[in-house]
Amino acid sequence: MTSHQTDYSRYFALRQKVVLINMSEERDKAHFESLSGYVVARHADIIELHIPYPVDYDHFGTATGRTSYKLTSESLGNGIQVMTDLIKVLAGNIFQLQLRGNLELFQRRAAPRVDTTVKLFNLRRDLSLSFLRKEWKRIVAYMKSKGLPPAITLNDTPVNLSIGGIRISIETAANPSPLSIFFIDVEDSLPPVCTLAETVWSKQEHDELVCGHRFIQILKSDQERIGRYVQAIQKKSGVAIPAAKTNWELLDRMTFDVQEPKR
Repeated sequence: MTSHQTDYSRYFALRQKVVLINMSEERDKAHFESLSGYVVARHADIIELHIPYPVDYDHFGTATGRTSYKLTSESLGNGIQVMTDLIKVLAGNIFQLQLRGNLELFQRRAAPRVDTTVKLFNLRRDLSLSFLRKEWKRIVAYMKSKGLPPAITLNDTPVNLSIGGIRISIETAANPSPLSIFFIDVEDSLPPVCTLAETVWSKQEHDELVCGHRFIQILKSDQERIGRYVQAIQKKSGVAIPAAKTNWELLDRMTFDVQEPKR
């Protein structure tokens, strides 16, 4: 199946939310890298997404080689995923993408979550995605040899935590930034997990603003650390832990190996 013969548009509605997971050949495979957007146009094998936070056009528009993503969303009650290549970035944070290969269906699974209290620091900045990705990489490299940066102080914070994201409450007067960096101590005698996250929702509850964040830049080893921490909390609480099942929305691979088209 080649992309120019396939009409994917029937599976996507305008304003539908989709997630892009980096699968480019030149990516650092130790990192999970993602972003999300909303469908603003679709026709045959072309889809355009509005990214709800600022991106640096030059960074995405001049990347060497082909920038490829796994696009994942929901259609007819099922998870769907398909490979896509970035064509260009348009004004207004619009990603124009070309879909290719087989459209795969999967059963969507919610990642296990726990309510707990962790030592945490949330660095909120209204900056571009590209800038914060670079800052995240700089901090992670620093922490490997020197530990937590001296300007960062972790405080006990009630959260709802999973391998894919975190929910916290902030002061009502504060405005949640679209992107932020979290430092999370998962009590394993290692430096805290450092992750870049996007704000996916916020709502007022009593005198607090509750915000849900999805991790979009994180070491895969840190994903595993969070998973072990969540599982340990569940065991302490007497929660029955089901057998691990694949959550395709958190994996930078497809169900089947992607076959590149012959040239």
